[in-house]
Amino acid sequence: MARTMLQLTDADVAALLEKVDVVGTVREVFLVHAAGRTVLPEESCLRWTNDEGESCRSLNMPGLVEIDGRRIAGTKIINASLGNPDRGLARAGGLILLFDLTTARPVCALDAAHISAGRTAAVSVLATELLWAAPARTVGVVGAGALAEAHLNLALRRWPSVRRVRIHDRVPERAARLAERLGDTYRTVAFDVAATAEQAVRETELIIPVTTTTSGYIPADWIAEGAVAVNVSLDDLTPDALAAADQVVVDDWSLVAADTTRILGRMHRAGDVLPPPRRRAPDTPDTRDAPDHRGSPDGPRKRPAVEVTAELCDLVGGTTAGRRSATDRIVVNPFGMSLHDVAVAGRIYQEFLK
Repeated sequence: MARTMLQLTDADVAALLEKVDVVGTVREVFLVHAAGRTVLPEESCLRWTNDEGESCRSLNMPGLVEIDGRRIAGTKIINASLGNPDRGLARAGGLILLFDLTTARPVCALDAAHISAGRTAAVSVLATELLWAAPARTVGVVGAGALAEAHLNLALRRWPSVRRVRIHDRVPERAARLAERLGDTYRTVAFDVAATAEQAVRETELIIPVTTTTSGYIPADWIAEGAVAVNVSLDDLTPDALAAADQVVVDDWSLVAADTTRILGRMHRAGDVLPPPRRRAPDTPDTRDAPDHRGSPDGPRKRPAVEVTAELCDLVGGTTAGRRSATDRIVVNPFGMSLHDVAVAGRIYQEFLK
């Protein structure tokens, strides 16, 4: 007899998520991914322009991961329209489907919003803890939507060291509302609404851009010595900010190599990015000092190459050292692994079944 597929609403997921150690789950997934106990196919993307002239897309990101002595398989479907915030809707939303490993039938559909935001924040927090010079005291956030709130709630619960948070949004009222909500909860933290992105970012130890921009605006000289910048969204950092970083860390190189949209993927396709050391061919030349043959009125220029120094599973597993110097400027560019969503959804499903 066929089992009826379970459907968990946004409210169901939010309540069950409180029982799941999301950062711990993310850490475990990186470890089993490094051990080869995962399957991470390329994501598929459908893009279109709606009748209002707005960009829309649908992402389908399947994955299989083995944790807790069991395999979990599923896919995350996330759809987005850039015009949704003006309609009073979240920019993106979707579902996670979990599959029965024997029959391959879907057994559970979960609203993806809280899971996606939670695991994204967990990756950022975990990466920061692996790479900071000391526990962060100042945090600069650009964007004041659901992702910004998820990041700050998780970070501030884990890091009593934080004393000041600067928030900028293109809609100042949105930043002010977020600062007020967080200020009611985290009384030992000063929340500043920054008039510009530069004011939010400069001289902070942790930079978290969570916007929808497709044009880079954070240059290298905004990033302070010793800072960690987690490039959560698409194109907030400029190419020179990536090229000037002392270390660049990604979640999974295969996602970068397959990407045609985000800045690091585009730079890789242009030949401006070196893969992490263990992903390079033995004869891969170091192009950071190679001349740029595109020409310049001032003569030959150096190619602005980026060297990816590690993947996060290397840092979690201890096979690669993290920060090399207290003054290093470090950029983390997580593309988003469906394995994390599937694993968190699997643990929520198990909590529901208890």
